[in-house]
Amino acid sequence: MARSWIVALAFHALAGAARAQAPEPAKTLDLEKFMGRWYEIMRTPNIMQRNCFAAYQVWSPTEPGKFLIKQYCHRGSATGPEHLVNTAARVLNPPDNTKFEATFFAGLIKQRYWVIDHDPDYRWMIASTADGKYPALLSRTGALSASEQARLKTRMSEMGLPTQQLEMVCE
Repeated sequence: MARSWIVALAFHALAGAARAQAPEPAKTLDLEKFMGRWYEIMRTPNIMQRNCFAAYQVWSPTEPGKFLIKQYCHRGSATGPEHLVNTAARVLNPPDNTKFEATFFAGLIKQRYWVIDHDPDYRWMIASTADGKYPALLSRTGALSASEQARLKTRMSEMGLPTQQLEMVCE
């Protein structure tokens, strides 16, 4: 089962290289403020997160421009067994710090991600794979009001990101 995920993720990473890019990030990131826990609110379905509920990430610096991302989710339901994927990442565009390359499975798989927009107080972020095909909305608290979710989803659409397939993660 794990091997099929690796193959699918590798295919996704290679296929994404030939596609268009995500919109350019709106503003720079202060990595110190950015580190910490981020809850997925909405995401585009993908094979790696199938059957994954109540997902969140914990970002921790390791050295300048590099960090670890521990990605957690619960299998089967929001109260199901917790699953962890460890990821290493590095900044691709200092000093803006908005584009990252993440490596999975001890560097076997690499994927690029962009933080396209974020709240000035780092309460929420809009991120995507660099090809713009897999946008997501994350927050610090695990919940955003329905009106704020709708506003941010509209913002994502206005930026040119595909929002039709977005699914709720934290409910």
